Amino acid sequence: MDLDGRALLFQRGDPIGQYAVENLSAGGVMVSGEGDLRPGHLVHVLIDLAAGEQTMSLTGAVRRVRDGNGALGIAIAFPSLSADQEDAIQDAVLRALLRRDTRSQRRPLLVFEPRRRVREEIESEIRSFGIPAIGVDCLADAVRELEDEETEYAGLVIHSVTHDPRAMEVIEFFTRSEDLPTIILPDPNGALCERAERLARLPHVRVPRIWSRAELRRALNH
Repeated sequence: MDLDGRALLFQRGDPIGQYAVENLSAGGVMVSGEGDLRPGHLVHVLIDLAAGEQTMSLTGAVRRVRDGNGALGIAIAFPSLSADQEDAIQDAVLRALLRRDTRSQRRPLLVFEPRRRVREEIESEIRSFGIPAIGVDCLADAVRELEDEETEYAGLVIHSVTHDPRAMEVIEFFTRSEDLPTIILPDPNGALCERAERLARLPHVRVPRIWSRAELRRALNH
């Protein structure tokens, strides 16, 4: 759940750095960035989820640190929040999710699928959830759309193109360099090719367990 917020971390009054907020609840926060933190470290956290909103000032303890894709993922627990602090966190998260949903509803998803019938089926399912979708059937058109500054896409949806090495090389570039949210629809048996499996390890890539309406809805909601 990417909340599009930032967190400033301090230890013993000294700034550690600025981090992206990946998840937030009354139990703690997951942030990503660079820094020298270890489980057990006590930190002071300033969290902003949107410009103009009040900054949340919280004290927590580092619980887990994972290293992936050149950045640290740091789980910080809030062991002793007041009732007012818990309410403030829940309200801020709800507002952030509403803002994200509103932005996503205005921005279309790009469906890159060479097979017309399959592409139209995917587009139809996406539109049934109230989300606009634009389909392309070749790599050149996909690149043209993703580079078009006049259209900002909420994400990319791919299916059979995962078996095209050249197309996957370009898709992986956009997904990594642009942090482009991507949904990979698996084969009917739920399998993914090796390159798709590697791409699926990125935090902003979603892979439904099977290609179904319910699983697509779940992927779109995360």
